[in-house]
Amino acid sequence: MDYLESSLEVLKILNNNNFDAFIVGGFVRDYLLNIKSNDIDLTSSATPSEVSKLFKTIPTGIKYGTVLIDYNGFKFEHTTFRKDGLYNDSRHPEEIEFSKNILEDIKRRDFTINALLMDKDKNIIDYLDAKKDLDNKIIKTIGNPNDRFNEDALRMLRCISFVSKLGFDIEDGTYKSIYENKDLLRNVSIERIRIEFDKISNGCFRKKAWELFYKLKLNEIFPNMLELKTYDVSIRDILIYNLVETGEISDFWMLSKQEIRNLNKCVNLLKNGINNYNMFISGYTASIYALTYLKLDLKLWDNLKIKSLKDLNINGNDLVDVVSKNKRGDCLNHLAKLVIDGKVKNEKDELLEEAYRWNTSA
Repeated sequence: MDYLESSLEVLKILNNNNFDAFIVGGFVRDYLLNIKSNDIDLTSSATPSEVSKLFKTIPTGIKYGTVLIDYNGFKFEHTTFRKDGLYNDSRHPEEIEFSKNILEDIKRRDFTINALLMDKDKNIIDYLDAKKDLDNKIIKTIGNPNDRFNEDALRMLRCISFVSKLGFDIEDGTYKSIYENKDLLRNVSIERIRIEFDKISNGCFRKKAWELFYKLKLNEIFPNMLELKTYDVSIRDILIYNLVETGEISDFWMLSKQEIRNLNKCVNLLKNGINNYNMFISGYTASIYALTYLKLDLKLWDNLKIKSLKDLNINGNDLVDVVSKNKRGDCLNHLAKLVIDGKVKNEKDELLEEAYRWNTSA
């Protein structure tokens, strides 16, 4: 039994126990668009405690009525029908109320195309005319867009990430509301923002999405996001571009020390020029960053004769009788450059001869 069939079995069990139950959201949308998806969310009138009596569950968001159902080797996120209370932080409701009415539940969601339902027999239920928006390739909020974005500001970035995934246009009222409410994004954690940025970066229509992102002036909310010359980029490319232009990376991005080192190495490589030896001394990660940024063939890295000093058929111990200890590092780098440039073969005897010559002339 596959993933979808297993989820339908879960719906049948819930139905047989007198609960209304559906697959909801992105999976149904992608199913209608013939997009492969392995992310099935379930919703029903059963409370978390009632679900736990029928299935093995893992509590993941009890406060919001969410548990993970473990069934037939698959895991499904299940959320009880609910109504949301007031949102005071532009992200989460202060309180929720469980409901027995599916229409109340879907009306609290973000976009019409994410409010489609599938029942146990694969029938599609469309309360909000979402199929029309799918046909017209439109992303539109459910109800008043100002209300939806004031409830959860991250929905503005989610809108852009759906553009990147689907290539759809943003409905005029939704577009205007994003522009007018973009400052609310300042209330959202960088961790959540980075997840959406990664989705934008990885979508098939990321060029269109980033173009909209900048057209809506969303970049003004975040540091180090200067206007771009091209929009076919990843968020990493944007950070590299800004690092080249400004020489700094804001703490806002919460990058690790290793990420910052790799970005700085990449920028130094870009400034010094892409060649075999510069890639060698910059290392794999920085070189791949730079090649990707410039849209060059990644085989330029693969084709290097050696990729680190460890690949040399000679090491510091071999140079004990040839070069003084304080010069061995410089000598090995010199030999590496000759090998990379094809001037010396990566063979121990030939490398030792060159080491003698280098030491004599140094």
